[in-house]
Amino acid sequence: MKPFKARRTSAPALEWICDLSGQAARVTTIGNRALLVENHCGIRAYSREKIILATRCGCIEVRGALLELNDVRRNALVIRGSIQDVRLPCEEGASHEP
Repeated sequence: MKPFKARRTSAPALEWICDLSGQAARVTTIGNRALLVENHCGIRAYSREKIILATRCGCIEVRGALLELNDVRRNALVIRGSIQDVRLPCEEGASHEP
């Protein structure tokens, strides 16, 4: 009988716990005109072409034209404008593999 080898999945268990507890950032797009970001930790940078938001897992970067912040609440906000690109923390080269 071969020994059992544990394999890592694409989402580590701690990420699932973070998500289930409601602490993970959640990004919802509405076409290319609006973006709802929940569970952010603050605004790092703001201009009409780029908005950077801090989250527990890294920064979310939104690029576009005529961007503006609407409905800003303690842990959620809406970005409106012509949204061209959204970069999430996992896209910045962070690897989950050991």
